[in-house]
Amino acid sequence: MPIVALVGRPNVGKSTLFNRLIGEHRAVVHEQPGTTRDRLYGTAEWRAREFTVIDTGGIGLDTGEGDLLSDVRLQADEAMQQADVIVWVVDSAA
Repeated sequence: MPIVALVGRPNVGKSTLFNRLIGEHRAVVHEQPGTTRDRLYGTAEWRAREFTVIDTGGIGLDTGEGDLLSDVRLQADEAMQQADVIVWVVDSAA
């Protein structure tokens, strides 16, 4: 089954898109950045074709080594390594 990773900066709508794609509210959505920290996997269907979708925590340019932000970045990197397709999610209002 193809794997799609949702990647982007914090609070751009990755978890909202994840929930929409899988058709249930499994990912926590909150206005506070950093809500998603680990990878979250779900199964979605589009045009009668199933695929695995991965929700990731927000990544940015200011992540440091050895802290929570670095751990979130490692989780996102792992998701990107597993993925057949990477969707970079952006917020057009930002």
